[in-house]
Amino acid sequence: MRKHATALLNVFDRSSEKGEAIDLVKIFNSFTIETFAEMGFGIEMNCLDSEEEHDFQSAFDSAQRMVVLRYQRPSFVWKLQRLFGIGAEKQLKQDIKVIDDTVFDIISKALANRQNQKATDTPNLVSIFLDRAEDAEDEDGNIDPVFLRDMVVNFVFAGRDTTAQAMCWFFLNLSKRPEVAKKLREEIATMIPELVEGKIKVPTMEQVQQLTYLEAAIKESLRLYPAVPTTLKLVEEDTLLSDGTFLRKGWFAVISAYALARATHVWGPDATEYKPERWVDETTGKVRNESAFKFFSFNAGPRICLGMNLAMLELKLVLTSLLTRYQLDLVPGQTITYDNALTLAVKGELFANVNMQ
Repeated sequence: MRKHATALLNVFDRSSEKGEAIDLVKIFNSFTIETFAEMGFGIEMNCLDSEEEHDFQSAFDSAQRMVVLRYQRPSFVWKLQRLFGIGAEKQLKQDIKVIDDTVFDIISKALANRQNQKATDTPNLVSIFLDRAEDAEDEDGNIDPVFLRDMVVNFVFAGRDTTAQAMCWFFLNLSKRPEVAKKLREEIATMIPELVEGKIKVPTMEQVQQLTYLEAAIKESLRLYPAVPTTLKLVEEDTLLSDGTFLRKGWFAVISAYALARATHVWGPDATEYKPERWVDETTGKVRNESAFKFFSFNAGPRICLGMNLAMLELKLVLTSLLTRYQLDLVPGQTITYDNALTLAVKGELFANVNMQ
């Protein structure tokens, strides 16, 4: 992770030297897919080295938008489009082919590394699944590539989109609250002076865990802009909620983490404000532990995000490095809103000017 964080900083350095604005959406997506590809599957996709976005990333984003359209239109519309190979369903089919080709290539390389014992000391996800999951084999005991494809897509979806989007929204929030950015830099300078002095370029995992206000700022950003804004639940039996709402067995209930974060009866009259201080206990000075059913950004209960701690660590490492080294100013005049996708992505580009600290 620190290796790819260093590569990310090199990209920002070049942007600063050239005086060119950088697209945070593109660069953060490239960083997270590159990091996750090596951590999860032991391969390198070289996304950060390329000026152009990888075809997989474009197809992945497009496919999400096409899937959302299925829920926004009568079912017969997309079924007819799929039958005749037209419209959004034609695009979705093309996107899935690009995704499948890339994912099967990832699996092939991961299996080759495993067979030739070229994998890193830390087992990757493909190796773990092959070692422990009986579902990875078909009836004849052969490796089932479709199962592995589904597993890879699921993990890429969780590991790439959510973290990249969280970083974009984080800097959008900081642009509205520059005093928060100032306080973050002061905390970093106090807790990790060698980073500010230039003795190290990227902090260690142990160092970033000391940054209380940074954790509060990240959680507050995730509260207002959860990577997965809605969750769908199947009602297994007739249920009467505490507010009198009746849910019939077989219905689907949509829970909006985005709306919950803005509910004043849950978060108080300042619920819509970006306020990291709400997370800091005034008595202990430590970050408050809110119920996962209140802070719903990582889901809750048995389905809580398995990669929650990894995501927080990745965010802390990258954001600490960027805040110490650069002043990122969003280019004025941009229309910033969220995309029509399964996750809460920034729509289009998010350009920022990069100035060295």
